[in-house]
Amino acid sequence: MMPNRTERPAAPGRGAPGAGAGPRRGPGGAPNSPSGAPAGGGFGKGGRGRGGTAGAFGKGGAGRGKQRKSKRAKRQELEQMSAPSLGGVSVPRGDGTSTVRLRRGSSITDFADKIEANPAALVTVLFHLGEMATATQSLDEETFEVLGTELGYKIQVVSPEDEERELLSSFDIDFDAELEAEGDDQLEARPPVVTVMGHVDHGKTRLLDAVRNTKVVEGEHGGITQHIGAYQIQHVHEDATRAITFIDTPGHEAFTAMRARGAKVTDIAVLVVAADDGVMPQTVEALNHAQAANVPIVVAVNKMDKEGANPDKVKGQLTEYGLVPEEYGGDTMFVHVSALQGMGIDELLEAVLLTADAALDMRANPNKDARGIAIEANLDRGRGAVATVLVQSGTLNVGDTIVAGTAHGRVRAMFDENGDVVTTAEPSRPVQVLGLSNVPRAGDTFFVTDDERTGRQIAEKREAADRNAALAKRRKRISLEDFDQAVADGKVDTLNLILKGDVSGAVEALEDSLLKIDVGEGVQLRVIHRGVGAITQNDVNLATVDNAIIIGFNVKPAERVADLAEREGVDMRFYSVIYAAIDDIELALKGMLKPEYEEVQLGTAEVREVFRSSKVGNIAGSIVRSGIIRRNSRARVLRDGKVVGDNLSVDSLKRFKDDATEVRTDFECGIGLGSFNDVKEGDTIETFEMREKPRA
Repeated sequence: MMPNRTERPAAPGRGAPGAGAGPRRGPGGAPNSPSGAPAGGGFGKGGRGRGGTAGAFGKGGAGRGKQRKSKRAKRQELEQMSAPSLGGVSVPRGDGTSTVRLRRGSSITDFADKIEANPAALVTVLFHLGEMATATQSLDEETFEVLGTELGYKIQVVSPEDEERELLSSFDIDFDAELEAEGDDQLEARPPVVTVMGHVDHGKTRLLDAVRNTKVVEGEHGGITQHIGAYQIQHVHEDATRAITFIDTPGHEAFTAMRARGAKVTDIAVLVVAADDGVMPQTVEALNHAQAANVPIVVAVNKMDKEGANPDKVKGQLTEYGLVPEEYGGDTMFVHVSALQGMGIDELLEAVLLTADAALDMRANPNKDARGIAIEANLDRGRGAVATVLVQSGTLNVGDTIVAGTAHGRVRAMFDENGDVVTTAEPSRPVQVLGLSNVPRAGDTFFVTDDERTGRQIAEKREAADRNAALAKRRKRISLEDFDQAVADGKVDTLNLILKGDVSGAVEALEDSLLKIDVGEGVQLRVIHRGVGAITQNDVNLATVDNAIIIGFNVKPAERVADLAEREGVDMRFYSVIYAAIDDIELALKGMLKPEYEEVQLGTAEVREVFRSSKVGNIAGSIVRSGIIRRNSRARVLRDGKVVGDNLSVDSLKRFKDDATEVRTDFECGIGLGSFNDVKEGDTIETFEMREKPRA
């Protein structure tokens, strides 16, 4: 039988059997022999002939066989040992009030950097919570909220505006510079920016053609504008020549999102309505976008030269949508025009300038770096990326380095709407810009940077942020269930609805019933669009822009619309009974109201004796005179009818030596009011709680 390792005899010359070849030593260097006799260096060079003091299995003395830890490693080990364990791993915990700000599409690694934790540990925690994700995978807001709640952190996903603000502040660029109030001596008059909107084939482009006296219509496909264009004209107004910038938006419903961007960059909207056709579905959509952008509206009643033109019918129809003509006692200017005959063009321009002077402050500071918005962009085979930009403040010069969305570059050349070369562009001036690295998206903002390197870095970080946000699951914009939290967070105070039904009578009845819901002050209900037929992609695009909910009454989505709504996070509800829809909306609206609270008295107690305690402070020995004294309730102390202590908390409540949750009338108890020690015999302790008032 072969001897085991611990019984193997010592090799010659390796020390005496009792010293160098004793039993193996334990991990800490202590001998394993029952006798406890000192053991030698055992199998090591240092133990040769030196009983008891040599290091085990090593060359040197005691302790050298184990590498010493650095102070940093010891500190990290101590922190991990002291950190709470969750899911079998140690992670740092928050106190429940710590807020962690994350960008859209952040990963577990980003979250771990914020709280100084190990990403692998957070992956394990998330796995125990029922979610599987890698450390570098982009996650949505709901997943981070679940993880943050478990770890004691409040997660705040910054909005795109805040994200942009933080990105630019890292480059010492003031995001809100163009929004700051400037002195009157720095502001100069600028031309108004006008958006032309309306139904397809109602003459929007021909009207612009008459204004600019160019043949734009002849170059369009099928008579429908296929892109957003911007033009500036000169008009003689009160013996002075004034410039007006026009933005032509497509009227076809497939370009709803582009039309929405057109409404956001404009000062005044011109709504073109054909006098022989009247208000059409896309007329209403264009009107909704303009009203959502809170811009003044001028109505151009076109095709007045045609037989059957009925401008009074148009005025009556638009009155239903809140556009009341001046002759009816309203404040909306209606102008009769004929784009084909050139009739009423000067009157329309006069109406635009009068509206701008009366309702808007048309001034900007041209003496600073330019900022604005990209209206459209395309890739030209010979010139590269070409972007049509509208300067909103400052002056854009050839040679400036600009950033537009994820595109950047130096302005090599600029052209006006006629193709002529320009070297500078002041506020409200649209120009075509050459020199960008790629094609920006329509609606991207642009600004001038100090150098091309800074512009490239900003564009790359924007691109990375957009890519991460796209990889994360899209968060729902708003739904009937989350109104309470949305209002509590201050995100919304208006419920926007889109109503679609099988017949117009049902839609009108549903709208009338919804608008009659009395929800009180502070919350509004708006029907931004209504129509007959299936829910279309255009409805989803409109809901995406205006953060609305789609209500379908006896209708269903068209093909691939449900997938688009899910991808965009739009909430769609379907009903076959009108009262069910009304009840759901009414409950949601009442939930949107901020709760009102009232004070409800719980009980009173008379202080009979005060006991002094070095640990918890003064204890009021009391007898309950009425109601209930409840632990953790709010309290106030009354002395001779005057309040000497208010908004206190009943931190401790005892009956004799036992803790009590509540004490009822005619029973004695000991009441501790936390750090408040100014309690005297004869005082009255009154307890109360704040309860939400039910709404009628």
